[in-house]
Amino acid sequence: MTFNRYILFRMVVEFVGAIACAIQMFQHHTWPGIITMGVFALVWAVGEIWLSTVYNRAHPRRDELSDEHQAMAIRFTFFVLVVALVALGFAGMIATLFRHVPFTVPAMALPTLGMLALAIADARYLWLEHEGGDTDED
Repeated sequence: MTFNRYILFRMVVEFVGAIACAIQMFQHHTWPGIITMGVFALVWAVGEIWLSTVYNRAHPRRDELSDEHQAMAIRFTFFVLVVALVALGFAGMIATLFRHVPFTVPAMALPTLGMLALAIADARYLWLEHEGGDTDED
C-alpha cells in the first residue's frame, strides 16, 4: 500500500465517521451512533498506529513537496473550519435575535465538524498531490 492510498482510505474512514456523527446528531439514537463511531475511531487509530510504526520504517518519506502539500492542506482545512464555525455562530446569533429563543448547537456538531475537517484535509492533500502531475505515488 502506498502512502497516498493510505490517505485515501483514511479520508473515506473519516468521512463515514462524520456521517455517523451527523446521523447521531439528528436521530438521537445513542447506542448505534456510539458503536458506529467507536468502530470507525478504532479503525482510524489502528491505521494511524500502523502508519507511524510499520509503514514509516519500511518506507521513510523524504519528499519535501509532499510535506508542503500536507501543510497547505492543513492550513486550508483550518480556514474552512473557522469559516464554518463563524457562519454557524452568526446564523445562531441572527436566529436568536429573530426568535428570542437561545440558539443551541447539538453536542455532536463539533465531532461531526472535526471528522469532516480531517476528511477535507486528506482530500485537499490528495488533490494537491494529483495536481502536481507526479504520477509516482509515495
